Amino acid sequence: MWILEALQAILWPSQHQQQRMDSIAASPSDAKLFSKVKGFYDLGKQELEKAVRHEEFGLPQDAISHYKNARQVFIEGSSAPSAVDSNSKYASEIASYKGKMRKWQEDCTERLRVLENRSKVSSQAVIQSQPRPKENVRCNSAPDRSNGRTASIKGIDPKLAAIIENEIVDRSPSVRWTDIAGLAKAKQALMEMVILPTKRSDLFTDLRRPARGLLLFGPPGNGKTMLAKAVASESTATFFSISASSLTSKWVGEAEKLVRALFTIARSRQPAFIFIDEIDSILSARSANEHDASRRLKSEFLSHLDGLPSNKDDRIVVMGATNRPEEIDDAVRRRLVKRIYVPLPDSDGRRSLLQNLLKGQAFSMSSSDLEKLVKDTDGYSGSDLRALCEEAAMIPIRELGPLVETIRASQVRGLNLGDFREALKAIRPSVSREQLQHFEQWNRDFGST
Repeated sequence: MWILEALQAILWPSQHQQQRMDSIAASPSDAKLFSKVKGFYDLGKQELEKAVRHEEFGLPQDAISHYKNARQVFIEGSSAPSAVDSNSKYASEIASYKGKMRKWQEDCTERLRVLENRSKVSSQAVIQSQPRPKENVRCNSAPDRSNGRTASIKGIDPKLAAIIENEIVDRSPSVRWTDIAGLAKAKQALMEMVILPTKRSDLFTDLRRPARGLLLFGPPGNGKTMLAKAVASESTATFFSISASSLTSKWVGEAEKLVRALFTIARSRQPAFIFIDEIDSILSARSANEHDASRRLKSEFLSHLDGLPSNKDDRIVVMGATNRPEEIDDAVRRRLVKRIYVPLPDSDGRRSLLQNLLKGQAFSMSSSDLEKLVKDTDGYSGSDLRALCEEAAMIPIRELGPLVETIRASQVRGLNLGDFREALKAIRPSVSREQLQHFEQWNRDFGST
């Protein structure tokens, strides 16, 4: 008898069990709600992908339009009714889609804020084109039908202006003057040319007017780019970070238009600071067999830096960094009035760099051990010292062997002088004595010593 009851319980479940199974099974209404939410998700994702592509192609207005469409779709999708049973197989998927749409909605809002702020520069770079009749001349021509169309100032294409706006550093790098060890002369030059004139413009006039050009040269890995990041953090000037890809184009004549757009936008957003890393790749010495497009780019740059289009009252500073100062064109060298040599760090600089790098690390080194390490690292650049510390920090980890997967971080031993001595065998100086002599000779010939 009990066997028959058990078979009935298996083959024909009770009414309560049947109701539970029905609730878990997806009803047609649940499937319809899921399809609706997923449709919002797919449509918004397509608009978001279009916005990203248009932004990469340098079309900010089209990108803004698609970002707005995507945001509106995400708002509607995340607020769409989804009253499905919590036990339904669609409940978790609907909640996941809505969570993604709410997050992407916030991302679209943030990106729209950045792009709309940048688009203000384009609106400042255009003027209303309204034809006017000449004075004392009776004009019988037809009325203007331009409908308020705009003409770019000095022929700047808004799309080229958008490309330049993308090079504006709108987020302050987390680098301060105190993070840079040594380089007192370079810091002083930047203070006099960028920081102080923005704070006390009444003092820096006439003969005290700051120089328009600064060149930092020296062996690689010693803080030239970090100085530029510190300027972006410490000053209120608009910071443009320019590289060779920013000013070159496959279209004939567009490179010089980009240079013109760069300086025009910089003038509209004064005070401005234009940093060109590896400046020798753009403004190298001109030669007879040089490509015509490269020559036109250099001529346009030189004319805006110190030529007829420039104005003595412009508060625009151009700073270049290079490891090959001898390859820079003579005319560029003349316009970069301040030419500061950034050498390898001396003993005080190496000591400060090592102390900064060891902050937050567990180590057991006395002051005499640190002095020995400073002496052993003579000839090392700033980047070499960082690589040395990173190599030394890995030695205690390598000693653990298989225990590295289970040991606590607090149980790893601290660094000692022996670790650095071992790391010195693997990390060697990256700058040769011949290179240093070459930089020192160029500094004696052209540097601001």
